[in-house]
Amino acid sequence: MSINITGRQFEITEAIREHVESRLGALLADPVIKATSINVVMEREKNRFSSSVVLACKYHVLPAKVEDFDLYKSFDQAASKIEAQVDVLKEKIREHKAEALSSSEARKAADSSAE
Repeated sequence: MSINITGRQFEITEAIREHVESRLGALLADPVIKATSINVVMEREKNRFSSSVVLACKYHVLPAKVEDFDLYKSFDQAASKIEAQVDVLKEKIREHKAEALSSSEARKAADSSAE
């Protein structure tokens, strides 16, 4: 469970590292999605920045990429996309519950008696 931060064409400062870890640290601690790692790649091209965030969970890989003229803004938008994808994944996990055996047997008995 780690956050890997890579800077291309510029140096990752301690302030950027702290901002990334504070924003994405909660995702690693979430026991529902079982995240294994987060890879953050920040890239500078002339006067724009590109932030790419890839969250690796136990059975899923969630990517997000945003380009903007502000580094922090591009990262925050990519992190928001990841958080939205995590919310959808958590909802799928919550809704995917097996039906209780007793209720399924009762339904089968009701269906067979109705026929």
